[in-house]
Amino acid sequence: MIRLSRPAAVRRGARALPLGLVLVGLGFAARATPSYTVQATTNVDLGVVTSGATGDTVFRVDPTTGAVTVVSGTATRSANTATRAMVTISCAATAVGDCTQAVNVRLGSAGAPTGRARALTRINFTMGTATLAGPPGLPGSGSFTIAAIGPNSSKTFFVGADMGVAGDDSGLQTGVAEADFFALAAESPATPTSGATGRFQATIIRSIAISKISDLVFGRVATPTTGAGAVVIDPTTGAQTGTNGVATFASPTPSRAAFNVTGEGGQAFSVTVPATFVMTGPQTMTVTTSSSVTGSPLLSGALGSAGSFTFGVGGSAPISSTTLNGDYSGSFTVTVAYN
Repeated sequence: MIRLSRPAAVRRGARALPLGLVLVGLGFAARATPSYTVQATTNVDLGVVTSGATGDTVFRVDPTTGAVTVVSGTATRSANTATRAMVTISCAATAVGDCTQAVNVRLGSAGAPTGRARALTRINFTMGTATLAGPPGLPGSGSFTIAAIGPNSSKTFFVGADMGVAGDDSGLQTGVAEADFFALAAESPATPTSGATGRFQATIIRSIAISKISDLVFGRVATPTTGAGAVVIDPTTGAQTGTNGVATFASPTPSRAAFNVTGEGGQAFSVTVPATFVMTGPQTMTVTTSSSVTGSPLLSGALGSAGSFTFGVGGSAPISSTTLNGDYSGSFTVTVAYN
């Protein structure tokens, strides 16, 4: 027997589970690059340099002491003051964490030198308030790294180098001469590509020189019959006179000693003439000299051009009734120097 029955309804269902989709915005704020500023806050000034007559002279500037020494050549400085360049690197922070990274620095010769300056070589450095982070780069690379500068702070280091100055035979212009260096900086590990330019400068003047134009010639004289007099040559005109009975003659032609000074235009200089010198002959005779130079003479022209100055030296030779007849001669040296 089969019982047929109506099947109960089968409920099939799926329970809906509420699913929430939550979108979370993740913010990635780009870090602003801190602003680094490089300045050559002090430059090198060698002052007035008298160049050598020939060849270059190399001046070495020590970055630690500022002392300047001559490596080679004959040029001279008018003062021995210390000088060195100082570079300041500053960091302006714009966000937390800025200016806390090491800074890469690079130094090198920049541009073409002017006047009689030669391009800088052997550029080197020493720390001021900056701290060297690790060893410097390869020799001659001019690269090194300093420790973090700190937010809104500055650090310094000093720069030295060899600066060449061309001689008179170079034909280059005198006056202000300049050779530059660059100082670049970038936050590590970036390569430095921007920065500032510093300079090494000097005021170059030509070497001073003196040449003889003519000798001091007293000429021919006759002794006085009694007493003592002198034969005198005027340093300005070269005129010859006799005093106290000393007779003079026109032949041989008497003359003053004349000299020509050459150097940098507009420069003051001094002349040194010995007060006396001795002529020898049948006996000795001491001559008292005189010069046409008065005050502080200046070479003609102006800085940047060649100058000259001519002057004379005369003198008085004592002649008495007992002075022995004969020829007398002697020599003296005149020197010049820039003031």
